[in-house]
Amino acid sequence: MAGKAIADIPESYLEYRAEFVAPMFEVWTIPNPLVSSLFSALRKWQIGVGDISWNKDSSTYKDCQITFNVPKMNVLIRLNMDAATFVASNPDWSEAPALIELYETAMHTIRQTTKGEISSQEIALGMHVKPGEKSFKDLVSGLVNTSLLGPAKMYGISVYQDDSSFVIDKSVRYLDSAFVRLYRRVGPSTSFREIAEILHQDELRALGLLGLEELLQG
Repeated sequence: MAGKAIADIPESYLEYRAEFVAPMFEVWTIPNPLVSSLFSALRKWQIGVGDISWNKDSSTYKDCQITFNVPKMNVLIRLNMDAATFVASNPDWSEAPALIELYETAMHTIRQTTKGEISSQEIALGMHVKPGEKSFKDLVSGLVNTSLLGPAKMYGISVYQDDSSFVIDKSVRYLDSAFVRLYRRVGPSTSFREIAEILHQDELRALGLLGLEELLQG
């Protein structure tokens, strides 16, 4: 890792999504038992009644959605009829244990209340990354055929596997920066701790291609 600059990531998001084997028709009633059970479970993170909202304009069961905002952790928890999605804004690996505890608590409560069985899990990390000593154009140009592509302000790459992908592209928000998106699909029994370790290794690999490393290696 010698010679690599520390990554400067001004903006990022982390999205986890679990889909269930069957829709949660039995609990999607008024009042919804998910609201009271999840509210009680998340009180540890100081949420209030004002942090709960729902999609008032839903016209189909597919559109039904309840959202819990957890300001203390910069996390949104969205519940649909057949899935649960957790979105963290600007997460940091130093916060990983706290995020894992929150996610485990929320998912345990959801599954206990609904008796739902997870069919699949997906995780995606998107981040805008500022360059170190070397420009991203110079670094990424070594990964593509510039003779074939011709001159450009920036080059991008994408790699797709059966259960994962990563994309390096030009950031549209930050000057001379790159946007990196990592995606993984894992089995239904994979724990949050295992998912975090897999994603961490994926991030280290992507940053390495950009000549960068993390301040916190884990």
